[in-house]
Amino acid sequence: MSFIKKKSFKKKLDVLQKVILNWSQNNLRHFIWRHENDPYKILLTEKLLQQTDYGHVRKVWTNFFKEFPDIQSINEASETRIKAILRPLGLWQQRTAQIKKISNEIVTKYGGVIPDTYERLIELTGIGDYIARATLCFAFNQPTYILDVNTKKIVIRYFLFGTAFKNALIKEILEEITPKEPNDCKIFNWGLIDFSSKICSRKPKCKKCQLRFFCQFHKVEKRK
Repeated sequence: MSFIKKKSFKKKLDVLQKVILNWSQNNLRHFIWRHENDPYKILLTEKLLQQTDYGHVRKVWTNFFKEFPDIQSINEASETRIKAILRPLGLWQQRTAQIKKISNEIVTKYGGVIPDTYERLIELTGIGDYIARATLCFAFNQPTYILDVNTKKIVIRYFLFGTAFKNALIKEILEEITPKEPNDCKIFNWGLIDFSSKICSRKPKCKKCQLRFFCQFHKVEKRK
């Protein structure tokens, strides 16, 4: 029997969804970009967040989108102007080059409209699985899982800790546990990321965790 078809998995899934959605009501981190609905700003924000700390992005976010309010403006901008704003993020030359390519591809291929399908997003320069799915979820309210170090960590600890598994199973589990209702999906994905950062951190705060009674990691650690 497949792991995700077991009754025990369904019970753990239900608990995880309920806990994360309830926890998210009062505990999500406050980022200005989480109040955005503009697909352009969401796509570019996810690109800015790549390989850098969110605190650095906070410092440049407002100025960046004030200077470049839409995809056309950034496509027409010089790389020098873009680099000047992105310099605090590090890797600004690489970021600038990729952002220019992304903007040009969107303008020339899609008439300046941000693609709303996984297949088209993933074809854009420098857009990987995470950014494509984050854009679909946060910009277009399309239910999809998000795989990053935070969500992967929770799946491994909660469902798989101490067992042998293949990486494909992590994606399969994420697909199953992610709510299919659009707004729930968005809150759940933010919640999973933030819960991983604040509770299920590098040194997990198990005593504060409402998932601990169903968590494989907690179960294994208790035996030590």
